[in-house]
Amino acid sequence: MNEHSETLRAAYDFDAPRRNNNVFDGWRTEVVDEFLARLRPEANVLELGAGAGQGAVYAATQGFAVTAMDLSPANVDLARARGVDARVGDFTDPDFFIGEFDGVFAMNSLLHVAKELFPQVLGIVRRSLRIGGLAVIVVWGGMNYEGTLDDEWTEPARFFAFYSDEDFAKLPTPGFTRVALEFRHDDQEGGLHPQVLTLEAV
Repeated sequence: MNEHSETLRAAYDFDAPRRNNNVFDGWRTEVVDEFLARLRPEANVLELGAGAGQGAVYAATQGFAVTAMDLSPANVDLARARGVDARVGDFTDPDFFIGEFDGVFAMNSLLHVAKELFPQVLGIVRRSLRIGGLAVIVVWGGMNYEGTLDDEWTEPARFFAFYSDEDFAKLPTPGFTRVALEFRHDDQEGGLHPQVLTLEAV
């Protein structure tokens, strides 16, 4: 289990009203568009760490059947208010299973997973996919770090795990073949940039 799950749940419940005003656009839509374009039309998709549901709504407007999961009950309530099939869940729980999907995407949620747990979580992602299904894992990165941030605004402070591009590229991906790896250096935030890993379940 993730020792940080309870503090992360409390932090995202605390931050849910602000996150409800987020707009899903820019590079995030580009990444999701590329992911969805690799799937068959009307495929069923799972979003892990869906927040208030903006990304799930975006994918659904493209004609996909989307199930959303988030650790925060407050975020799940906001996603459901948007019409999303949203569930409360913890994808670091070894027993986590919602079903088998054609695609799984995680936009900046696995960055809260301790590095030692990353292989276990990737195994949970694999279990959530049919053979030939696709996963896209997006995290902020560009440096190696684990811990809370000095300028954190949530209460309690959230745990983060960041990777250098070199170390992110070396992460083992058992149960998958690699489809693409992208570092979006032009899309900076707080000195970090998106790292995008696309995998196919085998």
